[in-house]
Parts: sequence; C-alpha cells; structure tokens
Amino acid sequence: MMRPALMRPLSLVAAGLMALAGTSAIAETDAERAARCAGQAQIVARAVDLRAGGSDAAGTTSQLEASDSGIDPKYAPSVSVLVGWIYTLPPEQMTAEVATAFETQCLGYKP
Repeated sequence: MMRPALMRPLSLVAAGLMALAGTSAIAETDAERAARCAGQAQIVARAVDLRAGGSDAAGTTSQLEASDSGIDPKYAPSVSVLVGWIYTLPPEQMTAEVATAFETQCLGYKP
C-alpha cells in the first residue's frame, strides 16, 4: 500500500502538472485525461527505473527528454517536474507502485 507521505506530494504534483497543461487540460475529455495520465505515469516509471539504476536527476531528465526516449513529445513539459518529484522520494519508494499511484491520483484529480 502506498504510504501517506507519498500521497500528499503526489497531489501537489498533479496540481502542478494541470497548471503546466493550461486551460486545455480543464476541458479535456475522459479519454484525453486517461491518455495524459498514462503518458505521465510512463515518465514516472522510467524515472524510477533510472534513479534505481544509479542515474542522477540531470541524467534522468536528459534521457527522458531525448528524441529516442520513447516518451511522447507532447508530455515533454512534464518530464522535469516528474523527475524532480521522483528525486525527492526516499530510495525505498523506488518501486513500480509509484507509477501506479501517480496514475490513480492523476485520473482522480479534479481541478
């Protein structure tokens, strides 16, 4: 089960990402939200893997922003925010559960 200490900052990250997305995110459909949340959760999962593998925040950001990263370019503005957040978490939270919790919070966030 996800620790409460993770959930508070996760809500702040979700709010910040909505602000990055601008007013278009407020008018997004359920399908668009699901796609965005899945795309951002992919960034979270990759950032967790890279951090767990020893990459620093700058290296992780560079790898995820690279054109060959497999990350959809429309989610590029989210990379630095999400990587920054991942590097604030304790090392013991570097599990797949982080991406799952992020996606759940993202889908449930109401602006």
